[in-house]
Amino acid sequence: MIAAPETTAWYVYGVVDASAKIGADQLRLIGEGPLAAVVSEVPLSEFGEEELAQRLNDRAWLEEHARAHEDVLQRLAAVAAVVPFRFGAIYRELDDVSVLLRERRGELSAALERVRGRIELGVKAWADRDRFEAALGDALPEPSSGRAYLERRRTEHERAGRVGAQLGDIARDAHARLLRHAVEGVANRPHPRELTGRDEAMILNGAYLVADGDEALAGEAAALDAEHGARGIAFEVTGPWPPHNFVEPRDEV
Repeated sequence: MIAAPETTAWYVYGVVDASAKIGADQLRLIGEGPLAAVVSEVPLSEFGEEELAQRLNDRAWLEEHARAHEDVLQRLAAVAAVVPFRFGAIYRELDDVSVLLRERRGELSAALERVRGRIELGVKAWADRDRFEAALGDALPEPSSGRAYLERRRTEHERAGRVGAQLGDIARDAHARLLRHAVEGVANRPHPRELTGRDEAMILNGAYLVADGDEALAGEAAALDAEHGARGIAFEVTGPWPPHNFVEPRDEV
C-alpha cells in the first residue's frame, strides 16, 4: 500500500523544562531528557518549505502569524522559563524535534538557565529633533544674499551634525545607566521612521534582561524621561517580552 502524502508538519515555538505545565490548547510538549519543545501541528499547504517562502512575501499573512507566534511565547513566558525560537521553525516529523533536543541539549539547557527567573524589557528613546534643536537655541539668521544663503546651508549642515552627535551621546549614556540595573543588555539598531510610523526619531532601541519583579530598570527609564523630556526626548519601557535577545543566535532559535 502506498502511504498517503503528509499534509502537516510541526511548528516549534521554543524550549522549556520537561516538567513545565503550559496548560495551552493546541500545543504539545515533546520531551527529551530534561527538556521539552513546545509545538503545534501546522498544514504544509502554508508551512511547507516552498509555501512558507512564498507566504513570507505576503505582509498581511506574515504579520498575523508572527503576532500569533509572539502571543504563544508571551503565554509560555508567563508560566515557565522559555528559550524562544524565531518565527518559522518547522520540522516534518516529531522525531526530528527529538533529535534537535538531543543534539543541542547542552546549549539549550544553558540558555534556559540563563533566562530562568528573568524577563526581557525593552527601552526605546524617541527624539523630537525640532524640539531638541529649539532647546539648544542659536537661531539661524535669515539669509539676505546668495552668499548668506550658502553660509546658512553650511551652518545648518554643521548644526545637524552636532545635533546627531549629541543625540548619540544621550542614547549611549542612557544605555550605560540602564545596564546598571540589568543582568545583561544590548543596544539594537534603532528602527527607521518607515517601520515605526512615528514622526520622532528612535535613538535608542535597548533590550535588557532583568530579574522578574525587579522594577529598578523601569525606574531608571522614568528618571531619564524626566531628565530629557523638556528637550523633546521621551523614554518608553516595553514588555515583558520572551527573551529573544538573550539566547544564542542560531538558525533554529
